[in-house]
Amino acid sequence: MALEIERKFLVKQENLPELHGGQYIIQGYLSEVPSIRYRLLGDSIKITVKELRPDGSRQEIETLNPSSTQEEQDALKRISLAPPIEKIRYELPYGGLIWEVDVYQMENRGLITVDVEIPEVGYFLTFPKWVNWERDITHDSAYFNINLARRPYTTWQIR
Repeated sequence: MALEIERKFLVKQENLPELHGGQYIIQGYLSEVPSIRYRLLGDSIKITVKELRPDGSRQEIETLNPSSTQEEQDALKRISLAPPIEKIRYELPYGGLIWEVDVYQMENRGLITVDVEIPEVGYFLTFPKWVNWERDITHDSAYFNINLARRPYTTWQIR
């Protein structure tokens, strides 16, 4: 089991560099507690189980099916807790870390977030100029992907 410690922020879109080589992700959820999510990545399916710990870190187990059928992908979408979200993920290195920029699509268009996995709780971050460090949304449940599936960004009155 891997241990994941992650922070999530909004971005300053006007400062974001040109993005290249992103990966299209369709992501849905089969369970909320523990979190069981799937990602459709082209023909592959990645299933992830995450358990939240009191310090904010998460235990994580992942498994990959590198070649799935359309029938398998459709079945996952059908049994999801909510319609899956769609996003394009870009990886940008900065400060010795990989910053994952998610550009949301469809019902969540207009939302761009960035996640960074850190090596330990309390790790001191230095921020690229395009990260809105004042908008730490790590614990803001409105921005959890499962909640974006239930209540998409385009339906929000105040953003």
